Amino acid sequence: MLRLFVGMTIALTCADHWTTYLCLHAPVAGYDVVEANPVAEWLFDQAGLTAGLLIDTALTLVAVAYLTLTHVLAHGVKVALLCFISCSTGWAVVNNLGAISQMGIAPWSGSL
Repeated sequence: MLRLFVGMTIALTCADHWTTYLCLHAPVAGYDVVEANPVAEWLFDQAGLTAGLLIDTALTLVAVAYLTLTHVLAHGVKVALLCFISCSTGWAVVNNLGAISQMGIAPWSGSL
């Protein structure tokens, strides 16, 4: 079960960062898109979007590695934390996919 949530967390983080980049890297006329996570918004303001996403990815990988390898937390706590991270990141991906679809910049729309 732990491996499943580790894999889901990493996959959803990649999807979140890719869709966040699509949403924020260039303005789309008629849309005012902002980062909903205030910590990520601060990071993007400080480091830039691409560097901020790379830093966020590195921090996520470190956190997942810690949760996977630590003996401080019980197995059930690890699974619960990874489940929470996966669910919240999955929600962000769904929102981002909706935004890029609405803006007409989804890769499947042929307008990139």
